[in-house]
Amino acid sequence: MPTPERPQIDFDHHLSEFGQDADEKFARLRTTCPMGYTQAHGGYWVASTYENARRVLSDTESFTVEKSADGLRGGKLIPTAPHAPAILPGSLDGPAHDRLRAPLRAVFAKRNIEQNVAPIARRVAERLLDDLVGQDEFDFAHAYSFRLTVATIFEFVGLDEVEDPEKFILMLEDAFAIDPEAGGDRDALASSTSRQFADASELVRGVVRRRTAEPRDDLLSRMVDPASGLTEDETVNLALSMILGGVRTTAASMDNILVHLDTHPDLRERLIAEPGRIPDAVGELTRLAAVTPLVARTAVTDQDFGDVHIHAGDRVAALICSANRDEDRFPAATEVQLDRRGGLHLSFGVGTHYCLGIWLAHMELRVAVEALLARMPGFAVVHERVRRYALVGVNNGFSALPVRPRG
Repeated sequence: MPTPERPQIDFDHHLSEFGQDADEKFARLRTTCPMGYTQAHGGYWVASTYENARRVLSDTESFTVEKSADGLRGGKLIPTAPHAPAILPGSLDGPAHDRLRAPLRAVFAKRNIEQNVAPIARRVAERLLDDLVGQDEFDFAHAYSFRLTVATIFEFVGLDEVEDPEKFILMLEDAFAIDPEAGGDRDALASSTSRQFADASELVRGVVRRRTAEPRDDLLSRMVDPASGLTEDETVNLALSMILGGVRTTAASMDNILVHLDTHPDLRERLIAEPGRIPDAVGELTRLAAVTPLVARTAVTDQDFGDVHIHAGDRVAALICSANRDEDRFPAATEVQLDRRGGLHLSFGVGTHYCLGIWLAHMELRVAVEALLARMPGFAVVHERVRRYALVGVNNGFSALPVRPRG
């Protein structure tokens, strides 16, 4: 029976109904049960307001991202995938997390991204558009956003030895149990690709050793520098984590931005006329899209949220897609306001686990939109054949996004 201490809600982010009528459903949840408990997937709490979700994500002493010692509980996603490798450094807390993140901060800093990685993304975007502008129709989700993010991250990290980067990424998504449409069966997928992942790890290990012998101007060479303090195993695992993290969420954000611009022609026309406002639009549209709808933590100690009492060991999900539309934090939350200030949204996390690749993602999204609006400003989405993922609990993206280019 529901109690004030454990109010029950009907909630399962791995059902196809999760993303349906989301604005109305989550607004009601924020009002009636800002911290509710669902029995799905072994039971977990859902923090739906901005205040509650931010507290869960930012208080690393009270809520941990780490898995249990046996790997059966914990982690960033619900349900836990015991056979999936750890995504580093984000799956760690405290000194272990900070030690792995420290050598990467300068490389992922905004200045370095703009100086050294933005030219890569622009070159890739222009090359892709050269092939697309003359077509009658193309699948934006595969032919532009996915390929742009894959090519950029592989060149940035320095893994040109991988023969088929796109196939490599798809395998990693299965191995790390973040395949967008795997739903609650993610661990079975991770188990089934363990051999392929081991082969991929050895391939990257070979590249790491070559960079150790002959450094180049890439991220891997920075990581193998003895000054980084990283071991060979850590470098391999970090490289795999970074190329994985640098693709799907950014590509899905790109797709959602495209659809929004197609359905909001006034905003599209303003950005064509004022390209300097594209970064502001990217900030607002990544808030609205929240392509990672929720992330999980595990309570380390007992915690109270008003009348609700959470016990140590309870699983808690920060419902980012709801928190980002909380009117108490973002007035007129469903609107794109290019001049919005003072409203740090949660799409890139918060606190210690704030996304290391935020400036990479922002740059790629800006470059992608700039190039698109310059080369095919009159693009039209073929809405009757658009297909979102059947399950959007892990990634709110698209399996098909047909577009007709127009000048």
